[in-house]
Amino acid sequence: MLADALRTRIKDLSFRTGLYSRTFFERYPYCFTPNQLIFLANSLLQRRDIPGCVVEAGVYQGATTIFLARFMAENIIGKRYVSIDTFAGFLPVHAEHEIRVRHKRWRIRDIFSDNKKQWYDYSLKLGNVTNVESHQADIGSFDFDKIAPIAFCLLDVDFYIPTKEALPKIYRAMSPGGIIVVDDCKAGGDWDGALQSYREFCAEHAIRETIVCEKLGLIEKTRCRVT
Repeated sequence: MLADALRTRIKDLSFRTGLYSRTFFERYPYCFTPNQLIFLANSLLQRRDIPGCVVEAGVYQGATTIFLARFMAENIIGKRYVSIDTFAGFLPVHAEHEIRVRHKRWRIRDIFSDNKKQWYDYSLKLGNVTNVESHQADIGSFDFDKIAPIAFCLLDVDFYIPTKEALPKIYRAMSPGGIIVVDDCKAGGDWDGALQSYREFCAEHAIRETIVCEKLGLIEKTRCRVT
């Protein structure tokens, strides 16, 4: 067919020039390694019987959402799935804190800004995912009490301020036995503001730090209750 022939020629041009190479050749869309994805899926599965919804805070273009939502469907985990993102990158005040206070490179303010909620929703549709409700919001001001209780939360918002603001709200809304998995709990690089917030939260509430799979910081509700 003409369309197939045209796509072949465009792909060959991409191969020779490198233009749009990620569109035509990259086949691993995740920001998590296979072991990290397996850990997330198993953590979710282990909370099948814990009352509450599944939350993914910080979703970017939806690759992990599609993976986890389809995993839930295959394993008949009939929980509400709530995804939250600005869908416009970082808030300027959050980025400026990283640059001016935490001395990160200035260009981080524009990372992840090439996004729209409509694009995310359309990606879910193409991925045959129908059990996810998406919310466009700043995670720090989102009302988690309205979706409580929470059984599982993947918190992946990278910076210090949004992670700091969201953690106590999410924890308060969690069911006993629920878990928060904080991504980017690894020293160095652009995103270790999440690690600083994670460590401060654990210290403030006498929770033992548990970091697995190189960068996933765990907070289980059963370990300590925040008053």
